[in-house]
Amino acid sequence: MPRWIDPASAGLVAALALACAAQAQAQVGGAPLSSNDWLSGRVTQPPATPPGTSWRPGQPVPPDALRRAPQPAADPRPVAKTGAVAPVGVTRLSDGNPDAKGTLSATAAGLPPDLWGDATADAVAQALAAYDPRLPATRQALLRLLTAQLAPPAGSADGAEGQLFLARLDRLIALGQLPAARALAQAAGAGNADIVRRSFDVALITGDEGALCETIGHRPGLSPGFGARIYCLAQAGDWPAAALTLHGAQAGGLIPDPTAALLRDFLDDGAVDAADGADIAPPAPAAVTPLDFRLHEAIGQPLATTDLALGFAHADLRPNGGWKARVEAAERLARAGALDPATLAQAYGEQAPAASGGVWDRARAWQDLDRALVADDAAATGDALTRAARLFADARLTPTLAAMVAARLPSGMTPEAQAIAARLRLVAGLPVTGSDGSDMDRWLSALAHSTDAPPPPPPGAPPAAAAYAAALAPPQGDAPAPSSRGLEMIAALADVDAGVAGDQARTAAGLARLVALGQAPLARQAAVELLLPDAASPRP
Repeated sequence: MPRWIDPASAGLVAALALACAAQAQAQVGGAPLSSNDWLSGRVTQPPATPPGTSWRPGQPVPPDALRRAPQPAADPRPVAKTGAVAPVGVTRLSDGNPDAKGTLSATAAGLPPDLWGDATADAVAQALAAYDPRLPATRQALLRLLTAQLAPPAGSADGAEGQLFLARLDRLIALGQLPAARALAQAAGAGNADIVRRSFDVALITGDEGALCETIGHRPGLSPGFGARIYCLAQAGDWPAAALTLHGAQAGGLIPDPTAALLRDFLDDGAVDAADGADIAPPAPAAVTPLDFRLHEAIGQPLATTDLALGFAHADLRPNGGWKARVEAAERLARAGALDPATLAQAYGEQAPAASGGVWDRARAWQDLDRALVADDAAATGDALTRAARLFADARLTPTLAAMVAARLPSGMTPEAQAIAARLRLVAGLPVTGSDGSDMDRWLSALAHSTDAPPPPPPGAPPAAAAYAAALAPPQGDAPAPSSRGLEMIAALADVDAGVAGDQARTAAGLARLVALGQAPLARQAAVELLLPDAASPRP
């Protein structure tokens, strides 16, 4: 049965169909429209020509690619025109004036930073080289002068930088203070050939030249000479290069003949064997260099250190030597104030003495004393101390004994031992209190540690006691400051040391001058040492 369609409804259906067709045509090649896009009115008409699925050469760049392409920089970097290496600028960084270097601050040394004032480096160097201390106190004062960080002398001429530093190094080495010299050289750095040469000498004696040989290998210009260069090449295992360098140096006359002969035997042990056991003639002690010393040792012909300069005694402290030689070297250095007393105490206690007399008796006495102190036995300590004090005094080692045991000695010993203990405390710079010691000992303690005017000496005091006490009184008024307090201090120290030879007037003047220069504690301790027997140290 046929259905009839209302004409109005038919028109409406036709209109909707045409609208849907138009909308479908509008979405060809585009994304489906969401309700949000439709409602918000953000619908855009698609391009007249839909974009292709791929781009081919000759076609316009797609808009999306144009948008994402990187934009050129506003200031593009310059492009190198060649592959050549650009020139490199080199500027040497200065370590500063080595004259101001040191291992001890001026404050810790008890010295003003401008101690040298308007003096010249040459004048200060000469004064330091000429001064020979005779007391433990003055020896420590010189050590502070040599190692303190002080401003360079203001009166030095242009080009004199480093002159005073080298003089300080040389003086430390001459005094046997090799550890202090090594530390001072390290404070200045290893960029100076003169400093490296002195450091290499110290290292050869102490047996730790490996690091410096490595430095010389990397920087041959710092080598102290051809001898050191050849020795370091051999130490590094490059024997052919060492032999070739030796041959060239000999041909050019660039190395002394005695050193060349030692190096030849060092590099070729067959040459020593071919000599039928004939030893190389020992050189004069004054002509022995640290390199010669080590070469003699390396070829089996070691030199005794007893006739050499004091610093060579450090070579006997190495563990590759005998115990007796090690103890004798430690005593020699300690007597000169060039060794920590603890090192001597350690050497004494290494072994049981193998004989009697001399160094063996002192080693045994120290072991007995140390054993009694550890056991806290006052009676045994008193007996051991009495014997040790006599033996150490005979060997001129009383200041060393004082530094080793003065602070450890107990009370309750015999009267004789208590008197010895009081004297050792005074030598070590420690106070004496209570009933320890005599009236003279307590007066000396007050003289050393009181900041007031010293009291009159007790009856029976040496004649010099009153003169020294008067010289230590605080100065009245302000004396004009010298142009160089450092040079004035060295001269005053030399005057104080004159008391060892009995020149009391000169000593009193030196003590007063030290007090005026602000060195009252030093002056007081030096006066105590002059008034005590066995405190002054003769030259080693």
